Amino acid sequence: MKILTVDIGNTHTKTAIFEDNKLLSNCIVHSIDEFAKYVCQNKPQVACICSVGADVFQHLELLKSDSITTFHLTHQLHLPFQIDYSTPHTLGMDRVAAVAGALHFFPNKSCLIIDAGTCITYDFIENGITYRGGAIAPGLEMRLQAMHQFTQKLPKPDLHWPENFEGKSTNTSLLSGACIGILDEIDGKIDRYKSRYGDVKVLICGGNAELLSKHTKNNIFAEPLLVLYGLNKIAQFHVNKS
Repeated sequence: MKILTVDIGNTHTKTAIFEDNKLLSNCIVHSIDEFAKYVCQNKPQVACICSVGADVFQHLELLKSDSITTFHLTHQLHLPFQIDYSTPHTLGMDRVAAVAGALHFFPNKSCLIIDAGTCITYDFIENGITYRGGAIAPGLEMRLQAMHQFTQKLPKPDLHWPENFEGKSTNTSLLSGACIGILDEIDGKIDRYKSRYGDVKVLICGGNAELLSKHTKNNIFAEPLLVLYGLNKIAQFHVNKS
């Protein structure tokens, strides 16, 4: 059985095909026509779709017209783990899907999931059973942009990793503050979770995942398609229930 997973963003849509929990293909589409072509080429029987803010109506209607059993990840959809969160209706579905993705790689394990995008999110699941919440912080670009925007004279340097943690110019000082600051934050978060929960698997995804995972002192599993793996996990959970 082929499962289509769809992660709809504001500028593009990430999509993938899984069969027997194995990734067969993935691509980025920029229009509903490109999406329809990908669906037609792969002929999935089941789909799981998630969106953060973007409209999903066209995608859902297309899948419905092709008689594809579709699960739309919302706060009402049952999950393969429990949610311990005071305001579950405010929890981003991309965060939920990334947690499910961690369970694909590390079932029944405690996992810290770091999504290094516009914001950096930290999400923790205990023993593969209970989601405990996490944290949200500014991402790399946001930190550099904020220092430029909310001061009169600070520039906004192009993002690259600083050669030294001691900045020798204003630009390198800004890069050190943003990059090394986030690195220390990530390592500090990991140490804090390991101190409380013991053995914790750490995964990272998002646009800056590769950059950050190269420099952390901790062993981090980098998977850029973690959300898509999570959507497959959720779809499999519902297929197995039916």
